[in-house]
Amino acid sequence: MANWRAIIREFFNPPIPDDIQDEYLLLSAGQLQAQSRLLFLAFMITSPMAAFAAAPDAGLWISKVVPAAMTLFCLLGYLNLRRDLRLSVSPRRAARFLRESTFASCMVAVMCSAWCVHSWLGAPEHERIYYPVIIALGAFSTAYCLSSARLGAILNLAINLIPMSVLLFTSGNRMDLAVGVCLGVAALFQLHMIHKHQKGIVHLLSLQRKTRDLALSDPLTGLLNRRALLDTALELGAQGPVRLLLIDIDHFKAINDGHGHDKGDEVLCEVAERLAIRAEISACVARIGGEEFAILGLAEDLGEGFALAVLNDIRTAAMPHGGQVTVSIGLVEGAANSEPAWRELYRRADAALYEAKQNGRNRAVHHPLTSGPTAAYESRSAA
Repeated sequence: MANWRAIIREFFNPPIPDDIQDEYLLLSAGQLQAQSRLLFLAFMITSPMAAFAAAPDAGLWISKVVPAAMTLFCLLGYLNLRRDLRLSVSPRRAARFLRESTFASCMVAVMCSAWCVHSWLGAPEHERIYYPVIIALGAFSTAYCLSSARLGAILNLAINLIPMSVLLFTSGNRMDLAVGVCLGVAALFQLHMIHKHQKGIVHLLSLQRKTRDLALSDPLTGLLNRRALLDTALELGAQGPVRLLLIDIDHFKAINDGHGHDKGDEVLCEVAERLAIRAEISACVARIGGEEFAILGLAEDLGEGFALAVLNDIRTAAMPHGGQVTVSIGLVEGAANSEPAWRELYRRADAALYEAKQNGRNRAVHHPLTSGPTAAYESRSAA
């Protein structure tokens, strides 16, 4: 029973991977808004024909009130969707729009289905066959537009087609039976296409996310790359002053020469992991080339002792080549709310790193933003 429930739940609301959920909502809402404008316009034009096509014995509600209500509803919907709903900036707003669209479309489907069923029941036998055609055209058009909101598309097909299909299957007319079977097959095909449409969107967004991640990450260590570091710096810089640590592995060439490049790559990955563990939530870590790394965070989140902790983490870590590894660090803080500001911050950090390497390595040199004295922190080795 639990398996059937899971299958039914997945059919009506298939899971979207967490890493693309927001993008999927924004894309789906944008597509639905654009398509629904045309759908409302088409229904607004054709709704008055419902009054013309109503069965002679249909009451006032079916022949006049329902078509008028549908026309007014479609006009209001069209005018509303012409506005900028700012769906592309808020996943929560996009999700709410999809829910509201599902509910509104179901209300229209109920009106259409009621009109069609009552018209069928009150129409002469030779005219009845037209009503399944009318409801099918509306149902399939609506389901296509709602393919981004899968639950809405399924509910619309059910509300529009099931009542009419019951009438077709129970009328006793062989042509009605044939039309009912064709409607059922067409509905199943439509559901299949909706499913394929959604899978295609999910696959495309997943590929885009993977491509974007590859473009912004270092393939060896999995850390951010230089381009991603710039993007992060501009984002953090808009929140306030940042602190930047440029970190260079000391004597890394000797590791490559003495143990091979494969072992050198393992050392790089180990250092990257140690830096990521130390930074954790408070900062981001990037590999910006060769044996050089960077840690960036808001100045208020990276305390004065952070650089010394990094020095000790690396010096005391067991390394793949069996030897000790130390690093040199250039430390600065300042503004990073623009590319020129970031370039200046990076230049100062690079100068501090150069000073740390010139003064014996295995140390951090802090170049303050003011003209105050340069500070240096050295990691003491037990060796």
